[in-house]
Amino acid sequence: MAEKIMTCEIAFIPLGTGDYIADVERVLEIIKNSDLEFKISDMSTTIKGKADKIFSLIEKIYYNEYDKTKFIISVRMSNVCGC
Repeated sequence: MAEKIMTCEIAFIPLGTGDYIADVERVLEIIKNSDLEFKISDMSTTIKGKADKIFSLIEKIYYNEYDKTKFIISVRMSNVCGC
């Protein structure tokens, strides 16, 4: 079975927080420590790699931030773009 590779664009959007920069920086640290290829942009981060690792990363971000801040995570995934 072929390895499932994907490209994912993720935007973490803190809600109602006084220090949204710290919230975003925590998420970026999780991404940087993921051993996945990524590119940080002004509005989102693009991540490339094995699909199961990207799904695990999104889950990790969700549970890590759950009790720290209110947020929206916007995710777009592709099995074609940049794979």
